[in-house]
Amino acid sequence: MKTSAVVLTVLCAALAAGGCVQNYPAREAVQGASAGTLTLRNAPADARLIVDGRDLGSVSALGGGAALTPGRHEVVVSQGGRILHAQTVIVAAGTQAVVVLP
Repeated sequence: MKTSAVVLTVLCAALAAGGCVQNYPAREAVQGASAGTLTLRNAPADARLIVDGRDLGSVSALGGGAALTPGRHEVVVSQGGRILHAQTVIVAAGTQAVVVLP
């Protein structure tokens, strides 16, 4: 009986503190949806585009952008091993998301 009371107290405290809340993307990725496009502005031509930890190549080789599946993506632009810009982007199917480097 005492164990049940402790477990109940812990669960109530976790719920009250928001410990069970998950951070979901603002938009859903739909299977079979057309790709979206990520375009970079003000990025040096020799910079590298890294999306979700995968190096997609130099900005000049990509023409300043890349086709991405719809959904949330972690975008990093690096040059010479140094991160120039990092941002989370949500790409919708068939649309263009623009990342502007400062």
